[in-house]
Amino acid sequence: MQEKTITIANLAWRNVQRRPFRSCCLIIIIMLFSATLFGGSVLMKNLSLGISGMADRLGADILIVPHGYEKNLEVALLRGEPSSFYLKVDLIDKIKDIQGIDAISPQLFIASLNAGCCSTKVQLIGFDQHSDFVIKPWLQSQLSTPLTDNEVVVGAKISSQVGDEIKFFNHSFKIAAKMDSTGMGFDTSVFMTLQAARTLMQEAKLVEGDVDHFANYVSSVFIKVNTDYQPKDIVNQIMPKYAMDYNIDFVMTKGMISNISKWLNSFSTIVYSLSAIFWVLAIIVIFIIFSSMLNERKREISLLRILGASRLTLVKMLLRESLIISALGGIAGILIAAILLYAFSLLICQSIGLPCVNISLFDAIFYAVVVFVLTLVIGPLSSIYSALSMTKFDTYSTLREGE
Repeated sequence: MQEKTITIANLAWRNVQRRPFRSCCLIIIIMLFSATLFGGSVLMKNLSLGISGMADRLGADILIVPHGYEKNLEVALLRGEPSSFYLKVDLIDKIKDIQGIDAISPQLFIASLNAGCCSTKVQLIGFDQHSDFVIKPWLQSQLSTPLTDNEVVVGAKISSQVGDEIKFFNHSFKIAAKMDSTGMGFDTSVFMTLQAARTLMQEAKLVEGDVDHFANYVSSVFIKVNTDYQPKDIVNQIMPKYAMDYNIDFVMTKGMISNISKWLNSFSTIVYSLSAIFWVLAIIVIFIIFSSMLNERKREISLLRILGASRLTLVKMLLRESLIISALGGIAGILIAAILLYAFSLLICQSIGLPCVNISLFDAIFYAVVVFVLTLVIGPLSSIYSALSMTKFDTYSTLREGE
């Protein structure tokens, strides 16, 4: 039987296997670093993509809502959390001819909160198919004909499928289409015609004291501003005339995006700070462990020197051990983070309350390679001093110490 040649690579691998507890502890520390850095970077990129494209996906520059309901609208758009609020629709007729307004369209929000009346808890959104410029772009590829009052379109995260029936406030609707993922609250919302939404609102008596005039109400007004005008110019024309009479507030899309971006910057600072702490911790721990085992491995190193191994060869072997540990920890951390992100990315984004779009496979691989390279640096960088020190002692004296 031919004996297997001993090389630096397999000798380093055997040394890692011979000390399983120490090796596992080091691998876990490095794994935490790589998982934090890779998972945090990918998650922030997902959020950044969702936020950067949100203004384009909304298609509106100004959102008009009842006074005090700005946050409700943001939450409904970002997370799809059910909410109901109303303002008089005749405001549209008074402002639609203002110079600088390219398009204007209402939406009606109804919160399906009562489990006894509805098959699921979602945000119902009624939209005007004639004037809408926010919802229709997402439906053009799914709907060949206009939506009827007995049909709905469901968001990407709604479990029901096209052709199924879904019930709200004791009314059954047929699902005519399912939207593509938007990364916003639309993914957990149900869309219907404005007339269908108003019928539900009337029969559910959602506008107390004015039920007979349910058709006079909407929840918000979406305004698209001409590129030659600034949104604030349009707001300055509407506010003095109608803000008090209609008790309304304005949500500027760019302002909302800016606030979210500031939060994301703070979040990224925390993630990268945590990753830096793990990186420094990993270097310190590996340095301490390799230094502390200096005396333990003196005889081993001396025997290898007597057998003909050069100082350079021994340094390479010790650095190879730390490289193996770094590689195993890096791969494990990246894989664990990737699995968790794949399984819970949407849930994480939803719990954070921000729009989220998954990055491409190419970007994910790029982040994995960068993190893996950074991880590989940890072992050799922290053990280089110990590796050089362990090859400088006197070989003969070291072997006689144990006699």
